[in-house]
Amino acid sequence: MLLQTLLLTPLLLVLGCALAPLSKTALLFRKKDSISAWRDEAIQKLWEERRLMGRTPLLASPLLKSFGNAELFFKNESAARTHSLKHRYAWALVLWALVEGHIRENTTVFETSSGNTAVSEAFMCRLIGVKFVAIVPDTIEAVKAAHIEEQGGAVLRVPLGDRLVVARNLTEGRPDRFFMNQFAHADRAEEFHESGDFEHESANVFHEILSQFRALRGPRAVPDFFVHAAGTGGTISSVGRFLKKYALATRVVLADTEHSVYYDYVVHGRFRNESGAPLWVAPGMAGIGFGPMGPAIHGVSTSLTPAVVDLAVKIPDLASVAAMHFLRGIGILGGTSTGVNFVASLHLASKFADAGRRLSVVTLLADHASSYESSYHNGTWVREHFSAHGSFDCWLLVLRRSVELGVDPLRLGACCS
Repeated sequence: MLLQTLLLTPLLLVLGCALAPLSKTALLFRKKDSISAWRDEAIQKLWEERRLMGRTPLLASPLLKSFGNAELFFKNESAARTHSLKHRYAWALVLWALVEGHIRENTTVFETSSGNTAVSEAFMCRLIGVKFVAIVPDTIEAVKAAHIEEQGGAVLRVPLGDRLVVARNLTEGRPDRFFMNQFAHADRAEEFHESGDFEHESANVFHEILSQFRALRGPRAVPDFFVHAAGTGGTISSVGRFLKKYALATRVVLADTEHSVYYDYVVHGRFRNESGAPLWVAPGMAGIGFGPMGPAIHGVSTSLTPAVVDLAVKIPDLASVAAMHFLRGIGILGGTSTGVNFVASLHLASKFADAGRRLSVVTLLADHASSYESSYHNGTWVREHFSAHGSFDCWLLVLRRSVELGVDPLRLGACCS
């Protein structure tokens, strides 16, 4: 009898709990509150924007034809709605911050930027209905600041190396403010996954490149090289992670600026604990390279992942500026990183082109020349600000000869400094 009682007691307890009315405090489900409803609506707005974004063009260029059987492709990100690569990038950052709960209906978003990211983030923040403040270098081109304000953002100018400190001081301990910090969080926000059959296509830029490249070269074709400069390191790292994850043979090449620490960060593991600020020489190439903001600490001050970069090339700043002018002369209207990318692409073609097989290089036309009319695309400004870097006219001549003769511009341009 005692044994039967012991066996029945747990069953009676369970039945008793099942039959007893549930108290309000015991309910496991709750109605959707206004916070989650607002977030769901904001995310849907971003997905609609992603649909409108579509795919930017992949443009084949004959500029490497003198290097043997080589071809160059520009992924024209200046065709995006805010005219730069940062449009898809800002979309990913804002979506990530919404999903993680960092942005709510009454949040003011702060960002450190040299201009392009801020323009695109201001667009995305206005789209979802939150305020945006850009903390930019006091050397920013007036047209970039105007573009930020046109998208509904506010602009705060500070010295180049102080942006991260100012942003943290303005947002720490303020639940109504969120510092997006693209340098730290691009790595988390930019996806490196394929989309499979899911209705929302992968936003990774190489997903698009691969699809477009295969439409031109065959269903299993892959480019030999992907070349890009780094500001935060987020884009090149997301591409590198995508390529490594899916075991694609494309090699990732970092095109670094002259006074940036990223080359040594990737190749030699330096500047993780030491600042590159003393090495930085103004004006640099706006928006790219790293140095003024202290050590390059992954997830804190940079999103560049050295492990997914296969090669790194350091490009003289004046050569990059000359490349912007050379490209403009043939109708390719790109900004600072486009110039860096182009010189690196010529260098790669000189080293790896082989008449026996086709060599393909894909790079990014990352933003439009119109943002640099008063600076890098202004010959007077260039000669004034880069007078200590060598001869601008010499580099222009070098690039012409490099393209015409199929020779390495970095080797040929040694006489220009």
